[in-house]
Amino acid sequence: MSLTVSIAKNVLADVISKTKKSIEREGAFLKELMDDQATLAHIGKLEADSEPLPVGCPYTSYDEWRDQIEKEIKSSDNSINRISIEKAELMAFEYFVETAPEE
Repeated sequence: MSLTVSIAKNVLADVISKTKKSIEREGAFLKELMDDQATLAHIGKLEADSEPLPVGCPYTSYDEWRDQIEKEIKSSDNSINRISIEKAELMAFEYFVETAPEE
């Protein structure tokens, strides 16, 4: 079966919808990134002040805590970068759906 413009447009309609939903999560990723960066700064201050780990802290050391937060920051960065790509893809998909001539 060959792919026609009509079939491609129908397929892309679903992709466009999913991509828009993914892009809507950008704000949540940005907030999470800011929270993690603030936590990382707080960890640095606690460690510099030679404070003991907070009561109930699930980490056994500041290094372990910092490593986990850095992983979360990297994950948020990756998600934000992916959303930038999705925005460009969305533009291309919408342009194709709007301008491709029907066969």
